[in-house]
Amino acid sequence: MSRADQPLHGDGPVTSRRERARLRREEIILIASELFAERGYRGTSLADVAARAGITEPGLLHHFGTKAGLLLAVIERRDLDSEAFAMELLGMEPADRLRALPEFARRNRDRAGLAKLFTVLAAESLEPDAPGHDHFVARYRALRAIVADTIRSAQEAGLTRAGLEPEVKAAEIIATLDGLQTQWLLDPEAVDIVAAVESYARTLERDLTGS
Repeated sequence: MSRADQPLHGDGPVTSRRERARLRREEIILIASELFAERGYRGTSLADVAARAGITEPGLLHHFGTKAGLLLAVIERRDLDSEAFAMELLGMEPADRLRALPEFARRNRDRAGLAKLFTVLAAESLEPDAPGHDHFVARYRALRAIVADTIRSAQEAGLTRAGLEPEVKAAEIIATLDGLQTQWLLDPEAVDIVAAVESYARTLERDLTGS
């Protein structure tokens, strides 16, 4: 029996075919990520992605269904790194989480393309009917909850002054970090993202402790 005639199951052709399809899908997501970061979601067509990937548009749609489906796949892939870092933070003591902020800045500096991708896609998702809107709303709600819970835990442990409103402070912290990242992406020669976040972390520590 030739290989072509073998049953398509187990570790045979089906498995390798699925693995090739998975790798091809990951390659397309990477290409789309680069294009979205360069041109934005609205400025990138399916034809652009297909051409750079060396695939037909129907072939592209076979993997993702729609352009919005491709966008969500890109966002989900981008979020894997952020989720991994968030889990690291959650495993730390409340007092240590603040000191870990510069490490997050270093990661973004070393992966500027991903940082730019996030910033561009978030800006394009402001309108309620934007494909990524619900995702970013949910993401920021989750981030604010994590930061607010961290502040609340520190208050309960007597490490942070009691007069702070955790939810309000959480929104401020996230907004400041996003703002510093945007300035760095716009003018990396003038803004040192790591130094800026280190400075902010020191200021924030004094603010949180009241010392």
